[in-house]
This record gives sequence, C-alpha cells and structure tokens, in this order.
Amino acid sequence: MGTNKITAKDLTWHHFDQISEGDLDQLQQQFKFHHLDYEDIRSETPISKMDVYKHYIFFVFHVPTIHQETGHVYGDELYVFLSKDEIVTLTRSPIESLNSFFHRIDTGTKFRNSLLSKGTSHLLYRLLMASFRDSLSIAAKLTQEVTRIEEAIESHHEKRITVDLAHARRNILFLRHIVDPQRNMLTSLSNTKRSFISEDTLVYFDDLHDVLDTIWLTSDNLKLIIDGLFDVNEALLSHKTNEIVTLLTIVSAALMVPTLIAGFYGMNVDWLPFSANPEVVSMFYLLGFVGMLVLVIAVVRRPRK
Repeated sequence: MGTNKITAKDLTWHHFDQISEGDLDQLQQQFKFHHLDYEDIRSETPISKMDVYKHYIFFVFHVPTIHQETGHVYGDELYVFLSKDEIVTLTRSPIESLNSFFHRIDTGTKFRNSLLSKGTSHLLYRLLMASFRDSLSIAAKLTQEVTRIEEAIESHHEKRITVDLAHARRNILFLRHIVDPQRNMLTSLSNTKRSFISEDTLVYFDDLHDVLDTIWLTSDNLKLIIDGLFDVNEALLSHKTNEIVTLLTIVSAALMVPTLIAGFYGMNVDWLPFSANPEVVSMFYLLGFVGMLVLVIAVVRRPRK
C-alpha cells in the first residue's frame, strides 16, 4: 500500500494507493469510520454510492478507464471519506490523473497552501475533476472509433466490422453505465447540508456535473449512431448473402441442361437420338455448358441500379 499525507493549516489529505485486504484492518484502526463503509471497500462494490453521516460523508466513485491490453472501458473504484478537517482517498489500482494531482500539491508549496485553505469540499471538487478529466478523452477516442467503423462500412474494406462494432458498443454502454451514477451522486451532494460543504463550493460541483453531463450526452449520441451502424451492417451482410444465394441458384439452374443430357445418355439405350454418335452428344453437352457460363457471366456483370 502506498501511503501519502498532505497537511496544510487545519486540513489533511490522506491518500492510500493500491490498498490490499490486509491494509484495510490497519486503516480501520487508524480511522474510526463506520464498519459498513469498510465492508463496502472490501466487497469492491460495483455500485457508486454516497452515505451521509453526522460528521463525515462516504463516497464510492467509479472513474472511467481504458484497459491497456483489451481496450475495454471499465471503472476504477475511488473511495472517499470527507469530513471537516480531513479527506481520505483509497484506490485498489493506481489512477494516474489522481496520483499526478496529489504529487502536484505535495511538491508545490504555494499551490498547496492556496488550495487546501479553501476547505475539504473544494479539495474534493479538485481531485474529482482531476480524476474524471481523462473521461473526456475516452469519449473522444470512442467518437473516433465510431467514425472509423462508419468509413469501413462504407468502403467495404474491413472484414472485422461486426467485431469492431460489438467492441465499440460495449465500451459506449459501459461509459454510460459508469458516468450516470456519478451525475446522480453530485446532484445528491449539492442537496446535502453539512457545515464542511460551503455554498460557494456547490457552484464548483455544478461545473463538474456539467463535465459528466457532456460525457454522458456524447456517449448517448454515440450509442444511437452505433445502433444505426449495426442495422446498416446487418443490411449489407443480408444483401451480400442474397447475392450469393442468387448466384448459386443461377448456377444450379444452368447446370440442369448438361446434367439432363448426361443423365439420359448415361443410360446406354439404343433408342436415344444420336446415341451411336458420341461426338454429337459431346457437342450438345459442350453447348449446354458454354450456355451456362454465358448466363452466369451475364448475371454477374449486369449493371446494378
């Protein structure tokens, strides 16, 4: 567990990076928060929540992140305890933007004193803004991916279009799933009356809410576009399948003539016309085969409307 602490005036920020199960027992002895809060941390709850107590507020945030190997969007848990004089943050995996923000405060004396002098609620706004700022870039990357898939569908060059569509839809839906609860939590926070949440800070939380609204609206629009691209791709696949079935039907029908000739003259009966002259029968067979080829080529090369 990486443990860091910043203190300025009467405010302290404790940041615990990459906590493990064994670390939680030590934290529970150090910070006398409600045991149910620690149970939520142990269970790695996938649900964002806000629990309001008399002297502090407990938050479970999920910060959208893209997995480096799979490219999937998922939510990193960020646990926050907010009180009048302290703010405690815990993460199970590193959130680079949050760690960079902590390092910036820790190394910049002037910045640290000016920021922490505004109270814990303002610090909460700033660290959340730092944590969620990369979510805008995730929305931008998904927009670029949808544009690329749309161009691939139009050019018919991509063979993995259906897989890419499914991957993009999954990421868009997960981004909406992650961001929407955070918006509701900020709305609830704006309506929470506590002495350590000043009226001036609520304006900043509204600004963060606007950022999350932008991400949610972008992902919602992308969902509509990707659903439309799914329908277009399915229609193109269906049209291509119909063309193949039509071609196979024409080939099968064209082969009926030479097959019929071969079937009759393969019986070796004397009363069939030209049965004693195999050269003529071969000519009929060849003409039927050539006629089949001409018919197939004419159908394949016909002008399309």
